[in-house]
Amino acid sequence: MTREEKCLLAIEKGYTYSPETGEIYGMYNKKVKRKANDYLQFVIYHNKNQYKLFAHQFAWYWVNKKCVNMIDHINGIKHDNRICNLREVDNQKNQFNKHYSKKGYPVKGYSKDFRSNKYIARIKLNGKQIHIGTFLTEEEARNAYLRAKEKYHII
Repeated sequence: MTREEKCLLAIEKGYTYSPETGEIYGMYNKKVKRKANDYLQFVIYHNKNQYKLFAHQFAWYWVNKKCVNMIDHINGIKHDNRICNLREVDNQKNQFNKHYSKKGYPVKGYSKDFRSNKYIARIKLNGKQIHIGTFLTEEEARNAYLRAKEKYHII
């Protein structure tokens, strides 16, 4: 079943969405609260089958009447599904807004080179890594990365 078919089935089953609050209500007006990797997700039961659908995908469809490949949560909070916090992006732009790595560590854009005892700042753009510079302090490397992020990671 396609994502659009799942969205249409959810609407048919009585699921609703509030663009202002980002909340989704299911059958019997029950608020969707189930999370999968911090994303809100719900299950639609139909003809002894179950179909999973992420709340942000349903929200986007509810407002725009179309499904898209990638939706970004602007503020980085994966369960904040207010329409003003959602935007259509490609994979690269989605990565621009990434705040944490898969292991939960902050994505910094710089690291310490233990051979030289200096900090190296880098940034990725179009699949290529750009060397920003080498710095004596962690703070200098971080500030250089943040300036480069403002320049290169424009959504």
